Amino acid sequence: MNNDAAESDWDDLSDSEWNKKLDERIARFNEERGSIKTPPPPHAIMDNEYERGINNKLVTEDLIRHYADAIGDPNPLWRDPSYAAGTRWGGIIAPPTFESCISFGSSFGGRLRVPGVARLAAGNKHDYFKPFRPGDEFSVHDKYLGFEEKKVDGKPYRMFIESVPRYFVNQRDETIAVATGRNIYMATPPSKRRKKTDGDGGLYRDKQRHHFEPAELEAIHRDFDDQLAGVGRRGATVRYWEDVVEGEEIRPVAKGVYDVCDACARTVVSTYTYAFAIKWAAMRGHLQHHPVDPETGEHRFRRDWHYEDHAARLFGVPYANVGGIHNEMMLVHLVTDWMGDDGFVRSMDSQDRRMNFLGDATWVKGRVTRKYVEDGDHLVDVHVWGENQDGVVHTKADVVVKLVCRAE
Repeated sequence: MNNDAAESDWDDLSDSEWNKKLDERIARFNEERGSIKTPPPPHAIMDNEYERGINNKLVTEDLIRHYADAIGDPNPLWRDPSYAAGTRWGGIIAPPTFESCISFGSSFGGRLRVPGVARLAAGNKHDYFKPFRPGDEFSVHDKYLGFEEKKVDGKPYRMFIESVPRYFVNQRDETIAVATGRNIYMATPPSKRRKKTDGDGGLYRDKQRHHFEPAELEAIHRDFDDQLAGVGRRGATVRYWEDVVEGEEIRPVAKGVYDVCDACARTVVSTYTYAFAIKWAAMRGHLQHHPVDPETGEHRFRRDWHYEDHAARLFGVPYANVGGIHNEMMLVHLVTDWMGDDGFVRSMDSQDRRMNFLGDATWVKGRVTRKYVEDGDHLVDVHVWGENQDGVVHTKADVVVKLVCRAE
């Protein structure tokens, strides 16, 4: 059923009434803190695009390779069985963030969908305990952590963070990873909202596509050639913890110029794909979040703003934009190249800071911020970020890497 009518009584409220009703709804959600929920089974047709279950329950060598292709990473550890057999892992393993290929999102959904509230992805916290391997078959469940209000000064809106960890459990009942998804909600009372015009862009109203000069493209293509040749990849040469220096810079990695081909590569491995009747089933219950295209008269699926400028303008931004999880996936490449085959990513805490648009290039950069020993493990903290051609940082993450110690 369409939810427009159910939420129409918010439209004529005063600011105080609106805030009171908002607080009541959030308090009702927060009563569910700690509750566990299992998403719909893989065969189910989801009637809510936000309530996501299993996408690919079985890990295969092919799926890992396709995922590596989607992040533009030629590392043979993800794709060459002969090479991988000679590493400490004894075979192919998946890179960090691969769990988004198995399942992405939350069975609780992005819950606060009422007039005046804008929802954005806030980034994810990824915790890893063992690598993902071919042959593993997964189930998932979610634990609801509720809403927390964050103080914002000088803004017309209130800001809330909603957090939901998703647990990835294999056929041996081992929890391999936990991915904590976070949503940002900007809640603006009626009197403080400004009327948007088609494509006004808000924060991005002055955004213009960058035309890359030959020298800029040559630098990107040269880096791509280096990646394919293994330049900058540590590989089988062990990076020992003792040799790491706090403050050292990591060799940047190029991503982009981002286009629809890049977007679709990510979509087919780590996003739920819907078409025709299945797409209709996913959006019909909340059509107010899928705008009508004036050219066709039909609703546009919200995800279309990741592929097409025209669709993006229906949502108030000037250009199609990169899915947040793909920005996080880009950052992983730099870390795994730096740490080598024997390193292991223990956690990655990401933040989406600005939109990354189709037509932008990204340079992934990083530095070592700390080295330490904890519970007998030799760990290194690495700060990484994605920076576009204009020097704007769109995504950043703090990564904890476990390295080999010579004394072990």
